[in-house]
Amino acid sequence: MDLNNALQKIGFSPLEATVYIVLCKHGNLTGYEVAKLSGISRSNIYAALYSLQEKGMCDVSEGESTKYVALSKEELILSSKRIMSQTLADIEEHFPDRIDVSEPYVTIKGYDNVLSKIKNSILLCKSHLYILSTSTYIELLKEELLTICASKKVTILCDTKLDLGPNVTIGTRSKTPQGFHMIMDTQSVITGDLSHESSQCLYSTNQSLVRLMRESFITELDIITLTNH
Repeated sequence: MDLNNALQKIGFSPLEATVYIVLCKHGNLTGYEVAKLSGISRSNIYAALYSLQEKGMCDVSEGESTKYVALSKEELILSSKRIMSQTLADIEEHFPDRIDVSEPYVTIKGYDNVLSKIKNSILLCKSHLYILSTSTYIELLKEELLTICASKKVTILCDTKLDLGPNVTIGTRSKTPQGFHMIMDTQSVITGDLSHESSQCLYSTNQSLVRLMRESFITELDIITLTNH
């Protein structure tokens, strides 16, 4: 992700992000200079500069001509953290009570969305977590697994030996797993593919599917344990 996209993630419009980056690179600039450097019309530039001022992301230097100064990297990060913290607090306080809707099968599409769903599900695990996948995918989840493993039971089957500490049970299977499969608290499952940008997975609370996957997982773990003995 480049800086322009990162700025948009924290609330900048594409134009604001472009103007802000120009200011960061070139220092104090007039609106005319920003327009010339960016190749964007002055009317749009002045609108973006006004919006950046309103958001507290740039300041005005008064002199013979009005010049604009971008907030420093350090201040931008501090301000963004403060805004995000307050935003999350507002969501926490005002989020409406959810009416549980029985949707036994949900499809999540896109690599980033699938990975986010998996990581969130790991962190929301209440007691037991079972994963069948390659070590490559397990490495992507290492931070989340280490976060919960001290208080939750985590069992992993993968293609190579991994060291995630004494609190994680790892079984090594001879055949490389296909796709990604995870069971959470014997209540829900995630199964699918993480191999490319068009990745997708199925999230399900269907108890027949959960039970089938869990029984298959336990059987394979028992076989691996007996074989190693």
